[in-house]
Amino acid sequence: MAQVINKNIDQLIEKELGRIEKLTEEDKPDFAFVAMLLLTSFINAAAAKLPSIICSLEKWIKKLKSAVNSLAKKMGANGFSISAGLPAGLSVGLSFPIS
Repeated sequence: MAQVINKNIDQLIEKELGRIEKLTEEDKPDFAFVAMLLLTSFINAAAAKLPSIICSLEKWIKKLKSAVNSLAKKMGANGFSISAGLPAGLSVGLSFPIS
C-alpha cells in the first residue's frame, strides 16, 4: 500500500490542492477548509507508512502556501501557519482575531 501511495502522491496532492483552490474561488471556504483537513490527514497517514513522503513537501510547498493563503483570506483569518515534523507530520493552522 505504501508503494502505491508513494507512486501516486504527487498526482493526488496536485489534484486536491486544485480542488481546494477552486472551492475557495467559488466562495465555498468552509468546504475548502474541510478539503484541506482531509488532505493533511491523508498526507500524515501516508507518512506514517512511508516517512519519506514528508521529504516530498518541497515539490508542493509553494502551491500549498498559496492555497492556504487564499483560504485564510476568504475565511477572515489574520494569519496561517504550515509546519512539518515528526511524528506529527504536516500541520496547517489558521489564526482568527478575537473581538
